[in-house]
Amino acid sequence: MRLTDALILPVNALWQQKLRALLSTLGVVFGAFVLAASLSIGEGVQETINRESRGRDILRRVEVFPKTNPISTSSDSVDLKVEGKMTDARRERIRKLLAEFKERSSPSPTFTGLSRERLNKLATLPHVSRLVPMVYNGGFALLGTRSEGVQMVSARPDDEACRRRIVAGRFFDSPDERAAVVSEFVAYRLGFVNDADIEGLIGKPLRLEVRAEKTGREFGVYISRLGVVTREERTALEKVTERLPAALEKVGLTKREAEVLRNALRGGTDGGTDVFTEEFTVVGVIRKPTDEELKGPWDPLRVDSDVVLPYQTALDFYFREPGRAEMGVNHAMLFVDSEENVRDVVNRVTELGVDSRAAIEFIERERLVYLLIFGGMTCVAAVALLVSGLGIANTILMSVLERTREIGIMKAVGADNRDLQFIFLVEGVLIGLVGSTLGLLLAWAASYPGDAWVRSMVMREVKIDLKRAIFVFPPWVVVTVLVFTLLVTTLAAVYPARHAARIDPVSALRHE
Repeated sequence: MRLTDALILPVNALWQQKLRALLSTLGVVFGAFVLAASLSIGEGVQETINRESRGRDILRRVEVFPKTNPISTSSDSVDLKVEGKMTDARRERIRKLLAEFKERSSPSPTFTGLSRERLNKLATLPHVSRLVPMVYNGGFALLGTRSEGVQMVSARPDDEACRRRIVAGRFFDSPDERAAVVSEFVAYRLGFVNDADIEGLIGKPLRLEVRAEKTGREFGVYISRLGVVTREERTALEKVTERLPAALEKVGLTKREAEVLRNALRGGTDGGTDVFTEEFTVVGVIRKPTDEELKGPWDPLRVDSDVVLPYQTALDFYFREPGRAEMGVNHAMLFVDSEENVRDVVNRVTELGVDSRAAIEFIERERLVYLLIFGGMTCVAAVALLVSGLGIANTILMSVLERTREIGIMKAVGADNRDLQFIFLVEGVLIGLVGSTLGLLLAWAASYPGDAWVRSMVMREVKIDLKRAIFVFPPWVVVTVLVFTLLVTTLAAVYPARHAARIDPVSALRHE
């Protein structure tokens, strides 16, 4: 049998049964469409996650926090006496609670803070390219005779988001520069009201003052109200606090009440307030972020405060208070040289006794979730193709039964079993080729409205403007869909083809 005859005969057979062939092909189209769409969006989501994460160096960051140490109750609890008649089980529970209460009441810290020494160790870990401490401080800004309560925060000199918000002057040049950037609202409160006055603030000396309570037992007198307590009010309150213990009898307390307070203050001679003041040069004025700039996922390095200092300068100022030497800062960010080394850095941070959090851990979990979702979609597509394969097998088998006499004639004129098998296998291949091609084209066409919908939803929900498509069709997706579909449809045609080859030509010629 000529090759052209072996190709023309299957086409004619399918054409004669147009409706049956169309329904079988539509099943293949649906299966190929779902398979192509699931593989396309799965690959696109993975690429988008990687692209958006790498674009902001998120995958190379490791956040570090102080670690709360577990309270030990094994050693001291056995020495604690628990009075009263009770069961042994309850006595043991009370003993453990007493030990916990005693340790919480102890002046020794129950957490491992980010002290200067520990920050230095973190900065010198292998694969750590930079450590950025996040320093937060409250105090007063003094310029001339005016003072305002402010919040101070540290920042990186290469923070592009801050540089874009500068309205006068400049941002920092180095992490240890003796300079400060103030918000335009603080500038307004300090008397720089007009636009022309803002430039006059650049280069002026700004004194920052931080007041720290000394350790020990002490009285505390506070003003509780909306708004910031002024520096003058704070100074007056500190004087009242210092003089109040000596004037207990003069404030209308009974002897018993005064004695109770004296006992509570016993051993607390270190009370009082330390005042630390440093002078910085104002190099810039920064505006508050707009609502548009605040859109998107939260960034722990985002800066929005009254006064901004270079992070090394802010750290030195923060540690001027002796009480903060062991307590340390509450937050730091490590930048790792490459994503492959993030887990190693996390393990080394844990060995130093502090807590850490890496964005790559969350992103990998998200990848797993999406992998499971799109893997399920792919399984559904595969099942749909298998079901369509059963339809193809039924279509070709019915064609064999209807063409029994034709098969007998072809055998009588010299067609062998291989020729007949080839003819019916070609029918399966044609259905698979047409169905997979149409399925791919349908998935590609549906990707445009689908991509627009997904991108608008992402923009509305998480405020991220995706610049590239979510649906992607790399060559491996096209090849996978074509090969898998053709494999299913060809295998579906094997049984009908073998059945046709086994037909006895004499019986076939007698078939009506």
